[in-house]
Amino acid sequence: MSEAASEHGLKQWNVPECPFTIEYAPRVFDDIRLAVVDAFCSLPRGGAEIGGVLMGRWESGRLTITGYAPLDCEHAHGPSFTLSANDEARLRALMDRSTADFPGLLPVGWYHSHTRSDIFLSEADLAIHERYFPEPWQVALVLKPHTLQPTRAGFFFRGTSGQIHAAGTYQEFLIEALPMYAPPSGAAATPPPLEERPRVVRLERNPTIGVPAADPEPAPPPPPPPPAPRLAREEPEPVPEPLPAAAPATSAPEPEPPPPHFLTEQAAPSRPWGKWLLIVLVSGAAGGGAYSTRAAWLPRVLSAVQSAPAIPGTGQPLGLSTLDRDGQLQIGWDRNSMAVRRAVDATLEISDGTMLPQSITLDQEHLENGSFTYARQSERVDVKLTVHPPNGRPVADSTTFLGKLPPHPPATAPVEDPAARQQREAISETTKQLKTDLEREAARTRRLENDLKSVRDELHKEQQRRMVNQAGTEKQ
Repeated sequence: MSEAASEHGLKQWNVPECPFTIEYAPRVFDDIRLAVVDAFCSLPRGGAEIGGVLMGRWESGRLTITGYAPLDCEHAHGPSFTLSANDEARLRALMDRSTADFPGLLPVGWYHSHTRSDIFLSEADLAIHERYFPEPWQVALVLKPHTLQPTRAGFFFRGTSGQIHAAGTYQEFLIEALPMYAPPSGAAATPPPLEERPRVVRLERNPTIGVPAADPEPAPPPPPPPPAPRLAREEPEPVPEPLPAAAPATSAPEPEPPPPHFLTEQAAPSRPWGKWLLIVLVSGAAGGGAYSTRAAWLPRVLSAVQSAPAIPGTGQPLGLSTLDRDGQLQIGWDRNSMAVRRAVDATLEISDGTMLPQSITLDQEHLENGSFTYARQSERVDVKLTVHPPNGRPVADSTTFLGKLPPHPPATAPVEDPAARQQREAISETTKQLKTDLEREAARTRRLENDLKSVRDELHKEQQRRMVNQAGTEKQ
């Protein structure tokens, strides 16, 4: 396999089995990679698969890919890239207007991602390729995204015999992320309005697409120092007398508020206050002794307080919620709650109509994800989430979803390919001919068996006659 950059900034891909050279623009493939990875991270456990049409030029022995047109797949059959009747109608419309949307270019192939399987063409992929991309120079590109590694890809093409090696690509290659360049110096461009700015994607294991990043919360101000204690017999502070009015000015200063008064109520004259003074003195002496020996007992107390685990109660909220998207029920919870963050595992119980309840065990990694997708089968789904902390009682939360099921698109009969029909008829004729030949051979075999049996009978009779003649000769 050879992969190198051409004089026009394009990369080349060719193998000995491919009858032509494939060139592609790195920027176009980087945009496709970003869309594939974005869809891969949009759903947990495999994400969604996407695809589209490759645009470019075909010259003698050289295929150049310089553009692409994504296909909006409705994923009626799940997160995989399986086209429904509506998807195929959109694909035909996309190819009809492709020459107008991309002047000077034509559809040179198509691309799609495999997130749950390796790089190959399935039976459904081959059917799409044969139906919509029948030219011998049109190709298929399969991409395999990964969370922490570069995206792998491979081309599929028709060989000199017209067949496609669909079990795997002849040679994989990596689609590396292109570097980001600083904008040119000059006057700063005016930023778009707030409602037109792109949304921020959080870099996490399973990001949530389309949610604006929250600003960090400011640190709370330190608490004010407590007021100094006063004795019960302390007299209130005297209120300062107002100063004489000064010369008239442009604006009169606001009067200062009077200072607060604490413990203004006098003790009853009949109660002796000597006992309280003695208690205060003893308490002060005990506090001073504890303060002077704090180095001996304070670390042990702090260690005991910090190491004591908090027992989560049943009243801690989990924020359990449900959201339906075309029959796919997305179950979410607050992954930042203390109960979820301290949990070792959890149990998700789902009751879907008349079906038997399902119990799903979630480990800590799935809890940190904060969501779970379930394909519902009825109009009512009861969900209960129970998290198990390392020490303490489990924390549970439940919710119910009510909603109609999305309408299923009517099943349409697939359009049969004329070439496939001719091939099937030829196979049928060949089968009939082979059956006729087999019957002839069977009849010939039966005739030969009968002839062989007749010969054996004649030989047996001849042997008996010889034995009889020999016996008679011996008697004479």
